[in-house]
Amino acid sequence: MAKIPIQPYSGYLNPRSNDDDPALTHVGAGTPGGEYLRRFWHPIAMVAELKDMPMPIRVLGEDLILFRDKSGRVGLVHKHCSHRGTSLEYGIIGERGIRCAYHGWAYDVDGTVLDTPSEPAGSRLKETVCQGAYRTHESHGLIFTYMGPPDQVPEFPVYDTTVWPDDTELVPLKLDLPCNWLQAHENAADPIHTAYLHSIVTGVQFTPSFAALPVLEFAETPLGLLAIATRRCGDNLWIRASDVILPNMAQFGTGFVDGEKEKFALTAAFTRWITPVDDTHCWYIGWRQFNPVIDPRNEGRKENIGRNRIDLMGQTDERPYLERQKSPGDWDAIVAQGPIVKRTHEHLSWTDKGVAMLRRQLRAGIREVQSGLVPAAPRNYGKGIVPTYNNETILSVPQKDGDDKSLLQSFGHKVCKVAIESAHLPVGERQRHVERAVRAMQASGEFYDGLSQAPGQQQEDANA
Repeated sequence: MAKIPIQPYSGYLNPRSNDDDPALTHVGAGTPGGEYLRRFWHPIAMVAELKDMPMPIRVLGEDLILFRDKSGRVGLVHKHCSHRGTSLEYGIIGERGIRCAYHGWAYDVDGTVLDTPSEPAGSRLKETVCQGAYRTHESHGLIFTYMGPPDQVPEFPVYDTTVWPDDTELVPLKLDLPCNWLQAHENAADPIHTAYLHSIVTGVQFTPSFAALPVLEFAETPLGLLAIATRRCGDNLWIRASDVILPNMAQFGTGFVDGEKEKFALTAAFTRWITPVDDTHCWYIGWRQFNPVIDPRNEGRKENIGRNRIDLMGQTDERPYLERQKSPGDWDAIVAQGPIVKRTHEHLSWTDKGVAMLRRQLRAGIREVQSGLVPAAPRNYGKGIVPTYNNETILSVPQKDGDDKSLLQSFGHKVCKVAIESAHLPVGERQRHVERAVRAMQASGEFYDGLSQAPGQQQEDANA
């Protein structure tokens, strides 16, 4: 990083680098980051978006056509016909596959050429050509694709937050972001912004409890990392631990927490991916979870979830510009960084440890792919239900003589440690185990063990 002069009015002297860290930010085929991302399943559309006509779509820098044939199967193929290159967005959907309108060549959902009607009888041309195509998978109102090597297809993961509690309802959503995927994803590893962006600087956007500055901790997990923010709300301590899952997924709690009522929620209110469209556009796409564990007062609004709609302030550009200037939300803060952040201009601080950790993990995965290996993380999925780590815990832990910051640190660390170490337990049983263990620590006073005394108390003891 070029050294920036420390003096007033030094704008002219500041470096003007165009380095956007292409290894991490560029997503096209053949790029380091693009090849890494192609080793995973990505959501690309809401099922409700796919009607009875071919749907042009751009994913990971590739122009594609998404369609559902009349037998109900979903296909994702290269946009341009293998014959003479016209766009299959004008293709005719059949009982099986899609037919190019230009010369009638027909393709199955896997790219197999079904028919070349203009060829002479007995022609074997169709046996020598295959249209580019990618695997798809439907789950809870979303369509996913895998765009990597055909012989390295990972199992499609089923996360515990999609099946527990039993009455969980998953409502799909998809939001447009005109910026690079990484700056959008890094927001999940930056919990300190929830205090400033959502309360202290811009006014209360979620609840007043977010204004309490949290004590932060970042812990690596088998899936990625946990960004832990622990706050005091009167006698209660509130943990908001967000699950950041490699390479581009994250889970969060609600925006409705006021910290007044006890809560044990080893589950999520939002499960989202940041799917790259290309280097300068991406989607926030995933599910909004509704259940009485994560939202006991039923404050979420299903009717506000969908295409560029979400029941959380500031996640789109729907408000007038002047209003967003006065009280910007996540969309504004992320998009305003530019199409791709010039990371040589950054000055990371202690609160950015989660962002730095995420970048290290992504670089490690990229190096593994470049070495011909399957990424080591996250690879403990595909063999049943995948345990995740997002948790929202509120418990009475009154302040006592001593360092309250250390108490918050102890509480956040110990609760999340139990959540991480209990991943081997069956879903449901695991949630009950974590609550029992945390209550036992509360009853025994374990959270207070080893706390240093507050400076004022230390001086009183010395005077005595």
